[in-house]
Amino acid sequence: MADILVNLTSLATEMGRLVSEGYVLTVLAPNDEAMVKLTTDQLSEPGAPEQIVYYHIIPEYQTEESMYNSVRRFGKVKFDTLRFPHKVVAKEADGSVKFGDGERSAYLFDPDIYTDGRISVQGIDGVLFPEVEEVVESVKKPVKKVVQPRRGNLLEVACRMLGAIGKDASYFTKCR
Repeated sequence: MADILVNLTSLATEMGRLVSEGYVLTVLAPNDEAMVKLTTDQLSEPGAPEQIVYYHIIPEYQTEESMYNSVRRFGKVKFDTLRFPHKVVAKEADGSVKFGDGERSAYLFDPDIYTDGRISVQGIDGVLFPEVEEVVESVKKPVKKVVQPRRGNLLEVACRMLGAIGKDASYFTKCR
């Protein structure tokens, strides 16, 4: 994670500017063992390192205690990330905080590496990736609407009205 941050000086500058303007950040920093597991395919796509880092930055201040309390209280918590619109899902597991699901999950491993009230760095034991949403296209068949003719109903009402006011409606061929 540190190597990627060093190479992404624009991101580091942007983070520094955000903090100096009063924003707070929490960085979920994968440990070295997790970073070694990244493949060249995952890093070779244009913008991939930046997207990985953006997904590990939460635009709010969270300590180990605050994260653990929120997952204990609410069960599952979704934190916004700088990789909009993706969110990091956190839940309680094995007495700790677990981020993500399945193979792409990580536990809070080394809490509160750095905290100063503006920036919080939390160590995790895996690299997180957003959930891949499967797009299922449904085929919609056009629905034919059957409209009942209104003419017959209107004519029937008109014939009854004529009969009600005393007129013989039988001279209308339709009212017989």
